[in-house]
Amino acid sequence: MRGITTAGRGAALCAALALAVLGLTACGDDAAQQEPTAVQEDGGGDGSPATEESGGGSAPSGLTGEALPDDWPAEFLVPDGEVVLVLPLGDGGYYSVLVEGVDDDQARGLIDEMVAAGLGTVSGVAETGGGEWVAVVTSADRSASYAYATGGAGEPNVTIQVLPQG
Repeated sequence: MRGITTAGRGAALCAALALAVLGLTACGDDAAQQEPTAVQEDGGGDGSPATEESGGGSAPSGLTGEALPDDWPAEFLVPDGEVVLVLPLGDGGYYSVLVEGVDDDQARGLIDEMVAAGLGTVSGVAETGGGEWVAVVTSADRSASYAYATGGAGEPNVTIQVLPQG
């Protein structure tokens, strides 16, 4: 990573992890769940994930709020909802993204889609209690952790952290 010291990388990683922990510590409120929405189509129009050549920065049709970065790795799908935070984690397409208003079934379905498309899972979907879960999906050079939180008094959300593989 150019221009970022070891201490800077550590600080960025700590900040991103703190955001994930905050999202996971929210209390559940089933009444806050949205009605299911259609799974995004972010590739060839057939529901398959896009490839990096198809332009990772283009926002799927069900996203609102902040735009995904132009170099967002397209192999990692993003559920429908409002992007409220995009935190760069250095150079090379590494980010922490918070998406609010996320449907649990759609988010789980995206994990299945990515695995079916040839990406691997490190942990599968691990239930953490209260309807919340985490999953890690890997590509050849990166991994993405998906942390689903029910939102407590807020909206259900997913924090996606894309980091170097290994």
